[in-house]
Amino acid sequence: MADAPQPRLPSPPEFGFHAANRAAVPVVGKALEAAIVVLFIGLLTTVLFGGVVPDHRAAVGHELADRTLATATEQVEATAVVPGSAVRGSRRADVDLPRAIRGSSYRIAYVPNATLTAGPNETGSNATAPMLVLDHPNDAFDRRLPVTLPESVTVTGEWDSGNDCVVRVAVEDDGATLELANEPVAGGDDE
Repeated sequence: MADAPQPRLPSPPEFGFHAANRAAVPVVGKALEAAIVVLFIGLLTTVLFGGVVPDHRAAVGHELADRTLATATEQVEATAVVPGSAVRGSRRADVDLPRAIRGSSYRIAYVPNATLTAGPNETGSNATAPMLVLDHPNDAFDRRLPVTLPESVTVTGEWDSGNDCVVRVAVEDDGATLELANEPVAGGDDE
């Protein structure tokens, strides 16, 4: 039998070229996986912080502004009620309000004749009423709420959210004075 031709073995340089390609495949695969993960995290972060999270924070800020002013109004109205038999005396009530709304401090003041705002389907009016007004640096969180007080009560002062808020009522012969006051934060620095 004639000698069959022997299969040719690849030459060493050709063999080395394929080995180098085989070694690069896992590295390229892992690099692509890492790039996809980084792209996914970047896209998710952009979606959340570009739309979803700010919208939620704004909604929470509006809800907190509403509840804060409702709590303040409720506390002022409850403290202002003076028994008919009271001739002289005083009392004090703490008002628990949040220190900030959407990261900013705010003020609450009594306005004796604030203009009532009309709803979206109502025509504007010039009616005024006594109100507590929440003044926030971001006008979107400003609020006003009517407050009902006895006619013999006069109101002074305002609250700054950076301090503890109290309501003081002093009854004298000629009527009662209700004061919205701040006290230094308990445990704060005394300068």
